[in-house]
Amino acid sequence: MAIISGMNMSPVSRLRKTWNKVKTAKFDILEHQMDPSSNFYNYRTALRGAMQRSLTANSSREKIVVPFFSLLIKDIYFLNEGCSSCLPNGHVNFEKFWELAKQVSDFMTWKQVECPFEKDRKILQYLLTAPVFTEDALYLASYESEGPENNTEKDRCKSLRSTLLSRV
Repeated sequence: MAIISGMNMSPVSRLRKTWNKVKTAKFDILEHQMDPSSNFYNYRTALRGAMQRSLTANSSREKIVVPFFSLLIKDIYFLNEGCSSCLPNGHVNFEKFWELAKQVSDFMTWKQVECPFEKDRKILQYLLTAPVFTEDALYLASYESEGPENNTEKDRCKSLRSTLLSRV
């Protein structure tokens, strides 16, 4: 989801010349998988498939399931807040607690899988030290990569340049 969000940001999506050089097949698959329609139906279907495959997997690589964490938390939150803990007859709503337990149990199972991939120290170092750009800085970098195309973009680029360079 982070990849899709980043690629769909305006400073990135406006880079037409760059996008024309990119083979978007894998990106299109990601977008399809993370389509939010029908409460992330495509993602949930893919997640169920990954869970089933991980149960019968022989190698630790095949056992890895990485959920979209914020959606998992949202599901748990709405299950807890949206379903009553007691039924109208006063009995405990075991179905609610069973579903909560299943969600947490699945997560704990995914968490316990040993990752067979070695850490790449260079990549890790880069990720830990790479600068985090503000949206304005991203726009400026975008305009520097592919110049502004219309007067609105030209005005914004000029404004961003003067604002950001005055801070340095």
